[in-house]
Amino acid sequence: MTSYRLGPVSTGELTALAAVRLPARDTPWAGSGDRAACSGPPTGHGAVPAPGRAPRARSRWAGAIPPQHGAWAFLLVPVLSAFAVSGTSAAGWAFCAAWVCAYPVGYFLGRGLTVRARRGSWTRLAARERGRAGPWALATAALGLPLAWTRPWLLAVAAALAVLWSAGLVVAARRGERSLATDALLVAQAVAAVPLAVAVVAGPAAMVGPLGPATLQCTLAVAMFLAGSVLHVKALLRRAGSGAFRRLAVGWHVGALVVTALSAAGWVVAFGPALVRSVAMRPGLRPASIGAVEAVVSLLVVLAAQLVL
Repeated sequence: MTSYRLGPVSTGELTALAAVRLPARDTPWAGSGDRAACSGPPTGHGAVPAPGRAPRARSRWAGAIPPQHGAWAFLLVPVLSAFAVSGTSAAGWAFCAAWVCAYPVGYFLGRGLTVRARRGSWTRLAARERGRAGPWALATAALGLPLAWTRPWLLAVAAALAVLWSAGLVVAARRGERSLATDALLVAQAVAAVPLAVAVVAGPAAMVGPLGPATLQCTLAVAMFLAGSVLHVKALLRRAGSGAFRRLAVGWHVGALVVTALSAAGWVVAFGPALVRSVAMRPGLRPASIGAVEAVVSLLVVLAAQLVL
C-alpha cells in the first residue's frame, strides 16, 4: 500500500530486513541459513559505528516504531472524525490510544508471520519482528481491557478485525501484498474506527438512534477519503507509469467531491483540495513531499467533519 501500507512485509522489505545483522546477544540460536540471510556490517559490542550513524539506543528505538508514516493518518483520521459525531470522553481517548497502539502489534506480528511462512521456520528475522510486537501488545491490553470490561461487545469487534487482518496475511503470503484487494481490506479496517469510536463514547444504541445518520455520513466520507488517498499515492509511485490508473484516481476524487458535497457543503473543505492535489501532483515527486501533502489533506478531513457533523 505504498507509504500507507498497514499490512505485513513485502518481498522488497524482506530483502532489506535480511540485510540487517542482529547483535550477538539478540541471537540465542542461529542456523547457517539465518546467518547468511542476516549478513551485514557487525553491530555487536566490538563494532565501531560508521561516521554519522545514530547511537545504538536511538537505532533500537527507531526500530520499534513502524516506518509507514502515512499509516498514522489512517489510524487517526477515522477516530478524530468520529469525535465530531459523538463528542469526546475519557473512554474515547483511551480507545484512540489503544487503536493506535494496536497498529504496531499487527504490523510487526504480521511481518514476523509472513517471514515465517515464506522461510518455513521461526528464523531470527521472524523472531525479531514478532518480539517487537510484544511491548505494543502490552500497551494495547492495558488500554483496551478496561474498555472491554465495561463494553464486552468490543471483544466481538476485535475478533472480527482479527479476521480481516488474517485475510490480509493470506494475501501477503501469496505475494499479493501490493494488490488493490489488500488495500481494500486495510481501508475497511481503518474505517471501522468511525462507528467504533462513536459507540465507545455514546453507546451502540446511539448509532441506531439520533447519531445514526451522522455516523453513516462520517463513515462514508472517511472511507472515500482513505480509498482516494490509496489510489492517489499509488498513481504517483507504484503505478506512476499507468495513465489509466491516474485517470482512475482523479475520477474517484471527482466522484467523492460530488457525493460528499451533495450530502453537506462543508465537505468541500476537504474533498476540494483532495481533488486539486490529485490533478496537480505528478509522478516523480519525493515520497516525503507526497506524504506532507497527504497530512495536510488529512487534517482538512477532520476539520470538515467538525464543520459538518
